[in-house]
Amino acid sequence: MRLINVNYIDTEKYEYYVGKAIYNDGVLLLQDNVKLNDSYIKQLISKGINYIYVVDEISEGIEINETIPNEKLVEAKQVIKDQFNIIKKGKNIGLNMNIINNTVSELLDILISNRDISYNVNQLRTVDDYLYEHSLNVAVSCIYTGILLKYDKTKLQKLALGALLHDIGKTFVDPNILNKPSKLTIEERKEVEKHPELGYRFIYDNYGNEISTLSKQIILQHHEKWNGKGYPNQLSGEGIYELARICSIADVFDALTADRVYRKAMPIYVASEYIYSLGYNEFDFEIVKIFLSRIVKFKEGSIIKLSDGSKAIVYSQNKHMLDRPVVKLLQDKEGRFVSHKNIFIDLIEEKTLFIERQLENIFSN
Repeated sequence: MRLINVNYIDTEKYEYYVGKAIYNDGVLLLQDNVKLNDSYIKQLISKGINYIYVVDEISEGIEINETIPNEKLVEAKQVIKDQFNIIKKGKNIGLNMNIINNTVSELLDILISNRDISYNVNQLRTVDDYLYEHSLNVAVSCIYTGILLKYDKTKLQKLALGALLHDIGKTFVDPNILNKPSKLTIEERKEVEKHPELGYRFIYDNYGNEISTLSKQIILQHHEKWNGKGYPNQLSGEGIYELARICSIADVFDALTADRVYRKAMPIYVASEYIYSLGYNEFDFEIVKIFLSRIVKFKEGSIIKLSDGSKAIVYSQNKHMLDRPVVKLLQDKEGRFVSHKNIFIDLIEEKTLFIERQLENIFSN
């Protein structure tokens, strides 16, 4: 099994089967094991679904280790979407904090019980659902970081809830500005930068007794920077709550690894290097190192180019050295497809080889 961009699926040349069920708005579109055809591909593209898991010849035998089961992610995203849309529509019902807290508790239970403390970034995204998927992904990566920092469950709950709601202020910002495909004007940028205060004020005024101070400060401070050049209050260093410092890293990292209307997603390993480079200035560098330490840089099923020019597919992870996985050779360094299907290279053992970059498909250079 592997994750693939649907635009690179050629059903006339090769056979592809759905690796994991595909959902849209909580509705099942395609069940696993269904053979893909052009009609299905067009349907996925029309719904803004760019990546799916498939089973094909080159991914035979590869298992994807999910941080959270796909069905649970779909369910949690739908909760966030439903709750945020209540606010967007101006209804007076308000957020259902019982449902939100139950969702946070379920995510916590899954991650706390997961003995494999490596984090597979969720890339099953839909363009139109960016805000909800982003909120969920940021919450999950914050929980993971909190676990690495050895937070107790009460503190993890506060971290997760604040992270899940960190961008709720964007429901009060003009969506035409949020989704603008070109560069924002100074005035538009100022409107976007109001969202931490708008979200904080909304939560404080309506749920002040139901949400802890720590969770509310995550909403207010997640765009503050270590060097004092963030917003809304230009806080710096340890003047920023630690939980908000965690969220600020997760927020930027997830935004970088998602397709947006104005740019393509960064590969996970590139985004990791970028976050690391900012760690001395924009983020708490000690937290950056912890945050990045257990992120899977090259996921199982990724097509990669090695330093000798050969191409391979990531077969499995080396848990104690996540940037040097076990790979299965697809093309030798001369560009010839290998005739034997099971030539494996353990990059921990082959110390002279390293991954040069990730490829969209086997025919990329």
